[in-house]
Amino acid sequence: MSKIDRYYYGNIFSPETNATLSRIQPLLTPHIPAYVDKFYEVLLSEPASAKFLDNELVEKRLKTSMTEWLKETISPKEEEYISDSIRYHQRVGEVHARVEIPMSLVDAGMTILKGEIFETIIRNQGSTDETAEAVTTLNRLLDSALSLINDSYMRGKVANERSSQEFITVSSAQEVALEIERIKSSIYQWITSTLVSHKFTEGALDESLLKKDFGLWIKHKFPLITTDAMRLTSVQTALEHSEEARAKLALAQSSAEKELASRLTDALQELIWLLTDEANRHLAKESKQDALTSLLERRFLSPILQQETSMAIQGSHGYSVIMIDLDHFKRINDLYGHQAGDIVLKLVSKLIKEKIRLTDYAFRFGGEEILVVAPELENDDAIKLAERIREDIEHLFIELPDCRHVKVTASLGVATFFGHPDYQRLLNDADTKLYEAKRAGRNCVRY
Repeated sequence: MSKIDRYYYGNIFSPETNATLSRIQPLLTPHIPAYVDKFYEVLLSEPASAKFLDNELVEKRLKTSMTEWLKETISPKEEEYISDSIRYHQRVGEVHARVEIPMSLVDAGMTILKGEIFETIIRNQGSTDETAEAVTTLNRLLDSALSLINDSYMRGKVANERSSQEFITVSSAQEVALEIERIKSSIYQWITSTLVSHKFTEGALDESLLKKDFGLWIKHKFPLITTDAMRLTSVQTALEHSEEARAKLALAQSSAEKELASRLTDALQELIWLLTDEANRHLAKESKQDALTSLLERRFLSPILQQETSMAIQGSHGYSVIMIDLDHFKRINDLYGHQAGDIVLKLVSKLIKEKIRLTDYAFRFGGEEILVVAPELENDDAIKLAERIREDIEHLFIELPDCRHVKVTASLGVATFFGHPDYQRLLNDADTKLYEAKRAGRNCVRY
């Protein structure tokens, strides 16, 4: 925290101000639930703000958080608690940055809260000097708290934007091009198996292209690979046109199948061409240093989880995270040396990358911890994926340079998106499950 924050916010809590807050707090506290209800009632009635909220989220999560924040904000504070209070407001700003709530929405909300609070004071105390003092004190206090929140929000927002841009610029051109080739191959395979000779296996056209591996990849990963907004729109549009053509073909009579199949093939060929051009563009801008594990670095986690959380809130599908920690990794370093530890990490990371889907992300979360983010993978399927990874790590034969070999196991924690807009809650949940696996004897999955 800066000295300015400490000075500006801390100086509000003089003995006189604390006395005013002590006097006014019992009056306001019973009304806090009503203030919160009014706050969300107004915001949910406005289309511009309602898109960031929904009734279930408000009722189950946000009203409780707002109530706690208001109680904390209007309470008197002694010197030793001021730093904690500043940090509390800053954490609120950090959450707003992760959830991507606009500052304008927060500012509008503060105006609503002030109006409700001031009306309560005036209605109960009338036009007196004490009323004026209470309104002035609370106005200054709420403005100061909002300033701390907004400043923290901006720092978090800038850091997230920087991470997002870095994710794009340091992605290996060869890796991106190879992944695009795999996606193109998946599209070609679908065309061949489904459309050849226009003789369709029953049910072959029933599943949406948006649910195929290539459709999920375009939906979730492509926005984080391309820097060209027009290219992103073109690829997404080509996929939408392909899906529309598939849906029509699935319902078509046999006489119309040939023409509709041709339209679908043309739409998919356009999609393939756009992806090829994107791969070539990346190859022309090669720039990346190789890392030990070839996993994504943790600093790129924020923009990806922001995107997945936003998609999950707006759509009908969530996502899951799997936290993986190698058991007794320190013992490997101690017994065989750090070079052996590096070999283990590299091979385990390679195994995990081969096991996950093209639409998934694998991060080196810290030390020997690896995090998998799996879009549109619900809890049961995420548990199955985690169990497959655990089994394969257990059976991995790792040979060291001196002809020795080492066996490793891993503990895994699985958590699935449960509706809270702050993805840190989901990471904490996965971490808790991971440590449950550790306490259960290691080499197991907990969820």
